[in-house]
Amino acid sequence: MFDADVLVAGAGPAGCLAARALALGGARVLLIDKARFPRNKPCGGGISARAVVRFPWLSDVLSKIEVNAVSDLHLRAPDGQALDMSSAQPSVLLIRRLEFDEALLKEAIRCGAEHVDRFEVTQVDTHKGGVVLRARDGRRLTAGVVVAADGVHSVIARRLGVNQAWKRSAVALDMMEETPSSTLRATMPGTLWVSYGHGDMGGYAYIFPKLRHVNVGIGCFLSDFQRQRTQHPYELQLRFVNELVAAGMLSGNSDRSHFTPFLVPVGGPLRRAHHRESGRVLFVGDAGGFVNAFTAEGIYYAMVSGELAATAALEGDFSARSGRLFDRLWKKQLGRELSDSVIVQKFLFRDKRTINGVVSAGRSLPWLSTLIVDYAAGRSSYTQARRRVLMASPRTALRLGWMLLQHGLFA
Repeated sequence: MFDADVLVAGAGPAGCLAARALALGGARVLLIDKARFPRNKPCGGGISARAVVRFPWLSDVLSKIEVNAVSDLHLRAPDGQALDMSSAQPSVLLIRRLEFDEALLKEAIRCGAEHVDRFEVTQVDTHKGGVVLRARDGRRLTAGVVVAADGVHSVIARRLGVNQAWKRSAVALDMMEETPSSTLRATMPGTLWVSYGHGDMGGYAYIFPKLRHVNVGIGCFLSDFQRQRTQHPYELQLRFVNELVAAGMLSGNSDRSHFTPFLVPVGGPLRRAHHRESGRVLFVGDAGGFVNAFTAEGIYYAMVSGELAATAALEGDFSARSGRLFDRLWKKQLGRELSDSVIVQKFLFRDKRTINGVVSAGRSLPWLSTLIVDYAAGRSSYTQARRRVLMASPRTALRLGWMLLQHGLFA
């Protein structure tokens, strides 16, 4: 007799969405996490507003926490050009993960999931009939299926040999602080500010204004940082914040006590996001690489992948079929979008001049700005947005298609 039909390891957005959907589907589900909530989670905290379109019930969850719903986006190129985009309705929701994750956890519990905290997974065993998770303190839990939502450093993926480590060229180092507005604040609290091709390492930079905090950060490929680094991450962060203060984008001072660098997988999802030998362990969120490689947005894709994993486990009757079902589902709903995001990333970040050209094109093509905002807000699907761009620029379509073939991403 198993302890549960499904064990969900990790109570972030991916895990909570999986646990919620499983519980509503009638499954016995245990949602475990090594931490005790509420807990801090390093993250920019931006969610495209289309999440509310995909998950209508999310509006009620968001009403219980602080959310800065922004309609203005400012995109800056390396040469100083700027593309300003606005919409009548919010396109991005800015939240604190400390609050958001706890609210999602409460929602999963309300729907019937059972929560087990301070369960730090150290060992994983699979056998013909199920999966066993063992904790550092000796506790042991069993289930027919495990949904691994245990983050970019997934212990479960390492123990099973699914992913020992992400390639350094497929991971971004995000150097960020989430600081109270009493210490550091954005001077344009209604605008999401992003810079691509930023700095010597050609990465990205951002200002995400929250209601009572501001998230400010810079990021780049981990491989670039390790190859070119001459300063400690916080020294880079402090210089960046001081530059923004001098430019009038921020007011106040950086606070090292709120500086929490973290890694983001930006090389696309695992080609097989389940444990092939057993078919009973499904990898979601950062553990599965479900992050937009261009924007580095992960929360929306974590939520979708978590819900799809729940659907696969339910339809697979908690058996070895669940893994194959999950791969079919996520590849159908997210595969094209996430594989394209890798190509866009490689296309843009190969040369700062490319970013300059894209921003310049956006300034001269108002329909493109509208399309980007509509997509972020959920008023246009990815398929619709993609078709519009490729029809408008056949030459770009051919170039991207060739890159897809070169990198084997049509498979």
